[in-house]
Amino acid sequence: MLTALGSDVGKVREINEDHVYLSEQYPNGSYIAILADGMGGHLAGEIASKTAVEIIYQELHPFVANARNINELKYVLEEAIEKANSVVYQKSMKDERYRGMGTTIVAAIVNEDEILLGHIGDSRAYLIDSEKIQQLTSDHSLVNELLKSGQISEKDAINHPRKNILTRALGTDEYVKVDMNLLPWKKGQTLLLCSDGLTNEVSDQKIFELVNLTPENPNHVVERLIFQANQAEGKDNISVILIHHG
Repeated sequence: MLTALGSDVGKVREINEDHVYLSEQYPNGSYIAILADGMGGHLAGEIASKTAVEIIYQELHPFVANARNINELKYVLEEAIEKANSVVYQKSMKDERYRGMGTTIVAAIVNEDEILLGHIGDSRAYLIDSEKIQQLTSDHSLVNELLKSGQISEKDAINHPRKNILTRALGTDEYVKVDMNLLPWKKGQTLLLCSDGLTNEVSDQKIFELVNLTPENPNHVVERLIFQANQAEGKDNISVILIHHG
């Protein structure tokens, strides 16, 4: 497999509150990929995203290294995200500076045959091949709820004034529901994890085109995606993780 990651502050924000992690390949062929987009007051979002990513990795690492198959890791990943939620929440309760902080999370464990995803918030996972782009996660956002209920159109959703309001986040409540997904994948497909700093600026169609220019060179793809988001308006931090099943 071929992998790459990148994170950029964008053109407007002073601090990058996103945090990304991508492991080396484990002896059993697996990878861990984690992306978080923090939110809160001064530095709080950065604390939330960094804490969440570190906790999830620490919880996953010993199990992924010894796993015989990915299916047995489903509850491990879910519990790791739930633990991260608890830690971030407790931090926010103990320190007034961090009150109300939280983060999105999209975490993946992959091997040659399958992708296991855990997700909260509006950071996304996509599966891309030469024919199509498929969004694997569903945004936990007010705009997505309005869209699903038919109250607004897809066109309305693009520039909706309340687009940044989440209906679910990691660390903002004592308990949180994690969306879990296990799916097959095959050679030629690319897994993309990204923050909304990319998807608010670059359309799914454009992402599809950029990934398929050189899918076998993930570093170039990541650079192009971040460049494209900054060329638009770069209003938010932009983070991307790519794993190409080559």
